[in-house]
Parts: sequence; structure tokens; C-alpha cells
Amino acid sequence: MKASDIMTLGAATVTPESSLAMAIRCMGDHGISALPVVDRDGKLQGIISEGDFFRKATGSFQMDSLCGVGREARRDVLDLARVADLMSIEPVTVDGDASLTEAIGLMERHGVKRLPVISNGKLVGLISRADILRTLLEE
Repeated sequence: MKASDIMTLGAATVTPESSLAMAIRCMGDHGISALPVVDRDGKLQGIISEGDFFRKATGSFQMDSLCGVGREARRDVLDLARVADLMSIEPVTVDGDASLTEAIGLMERHGVKRLPVISNGKLVGLISRADILRTLLEE
């Protein structure tokens, strides 16, 4: 079985220029915990996950500073800060033709919960741990 056989097609994405507010809304709307970050041509630039919001602080964004301010102020910060400020660059990826075994090995070695699936340099899907577990149950 290949990575492309179990990946989620048409994964929700954001661009580096997207606001953090937009990324949060997109994750919430789709019930997911991370988003691939792509440029206008669909080339993967990075990934932003819920964990990035907690692990990273920048000049324009600090999670703990949002706790002591009102809703309007929080909204302003999240609307002004960009995905590029927090995203992880150079995420671990897998080629669509890679085997499921290879994808699992990459996830285990790098301690990641999801893998962007790349074909011809562009994002074509995403494989999560849940996708793999569902597949193992079905076989």
C-alpha cells in the first residue's frame, strides 16, 4: 500500500501570509490540529500545528499575553500576527509513491503526528496517525 492510497485529499491549507486567526478558524472548522502552509503555486512552505501556538513566541505573538486582555485585543493580535511567524519550516514529508511502512517509519523517527504528501514538489494530501490506524483496522 502506498502513502497516496490512504492520504486525505484536498487537505485544508493556509499561506504564510494568512493570519493566525484564520488558521485557528480553519483548524476548528475542519476538526484538525494542523495545517500545511503552501505558497500560491501549492508548494509546501511549512506546517502550523496547535502545538506551535504554545511552543513558539515572537515579537507579535505570545500565547500567555492573550490571557489577561479582552476579546477585542486578543482578536487584534490574532488578526495581525501571521502564520509565517509560528509555522514550522522544512516539515518531514513523504512522497505519494512511498510505502505505508516508509511513512510510518518517518513518523516514528521524527516524532511527528502527520506527514504532508508531496508529488512533483507540490502538496497533494496529508497522512495522519488516525489515517494509518483506520487503514490498519480495515485491512
